[in-house]
Amino acid sequence: AALRREGVLAWVLTADGVVVQTVGDVATLAVPTDLPDFGQFRDATLSDGTAARLLVAHLQENGQEFGVLVLALPLRNAQRIGRLLLWSLALAIPIVLLLSAMGGFFLAGRALAPVSTITATANQISAADLSQRLELDLPYDEIGQLAHTFNAMLARLDRAFQRERQLTADVSHELRTPLAMLKTQLSLARSRPRDAATLLTMMDEMEGDVDRMARLIEQMLTLTAIEQEQQLALSPVDLAPLLQRLMTQLEPVAAAKSVVLQDNLDPALPLFVMGDQDRLHQLFTNLLDNAIKYTPAGGQVTLNAMQRVDQIQITVADSGIGIADDHLPYLFERFYRTDAARTRSSGGFGLGLAISQAIVQMHGGVITCDSTIGQGTAFIVTLPLAAQAASPVE
Repeated sequence: AALRREGVLAWVLTADGVVVQTVGDVATLAVPTDLPDFGQFRDATLSDGTAARLLVAHLQENGQEFGVLVLALPLRNAQRIGRLLLWSLALAIPIVLLLSAMGGFFLAGRALAPVSTITATANQISAADLSQRLELDLPYDEIGQLAHTFNAMLARLDRAFQRERQLTADVSHELRTPLAMLKTQLSLARSRPRDAATLLTMMDEMEGDVDRMARLIEQMLTLTAIEQEQQLALSPVDLAPLLQRLMTQLEPVAAAKSVVLQDNLDPALPLFVMGDQDRLHQLFTNLLDNAIKYTPAGGQVTLNAMQRVDQIQITVADSGIGIADDHLPYLFERFYRTDAARTRSSGGFGLGLAISQAIVQMHGGVITCDSTIGQGTAFIVTLPLAAQAASPVE
């Protein structure tokens, strides 16, 4: 009964192949031929064309074989289920692919939305307005890093363009006065006939204005060249002889103003740094020249040097008029003057300290200023000590 419920067909044969009993609707079916070996399964086709799976078993009693049991399970249901499965897959696969494509398109759209925002923002940016930034709340993944890098790039460009605009405005302002004076002198010279001596005097004044503009342009070119030097050709430089030569060269300049130059350099102390000798010469020339320029007659300019662990510290101090505290944060900015009238009369443009700071920074160092009104000013330059220098001295 159980075999019938499962749809199993069975034949019981004697040892000589005579059918003695059947199970299931096998009246019209012949016993399958090409039977499998005992205990093995084999797929076969019954006499009515039905595909089935066969199993053959021995029938024994007291160790003697008396018959054979042939079982056949028609595969109609399995084939029907297989066909149903194939049809289901045929219908489901396109639907799944469509849903996957829609889901992928949706997810890709969400993932790439920040990229579209970046593109739109980039298209809106112009040199006239670099203040825009990407306002995106993103995790720090690839897109987040891209947005962060883009904002950082915009900030750098904005600072660069602001410096350029400020530079243009500052240079224009600096050139306006000598150009106006030059034009005035030319107008006066042409306004009426003048004697040769008067014309010569006026020409000398005009030449002074032209020289002033030439110095401004030269200093601007120097500062630009320093800032554009991505990498210096560094070599070991001993600052001790360099500073001593500078003190000797500037002695006549100081003497002309009745200013005393004094150096406290230890000849036995090597002051080796890795640097560009020409730029370092320019740096300390600027600092010493400024100190002499703003020290009154009878004053003193002092040069000190020392080693501190892995650094060299050079101090240029004067006993001049000093600088007010509110000026100190801006000393190294381009065109900044603590006393515009005085520096103009002395030929300064407010670029010397900006150039000095740029040189120090290119050497991996720091420059600071310490000043007290009425007592004097000290500029302290700290540079990395070269590896071949002597042992640090405290």
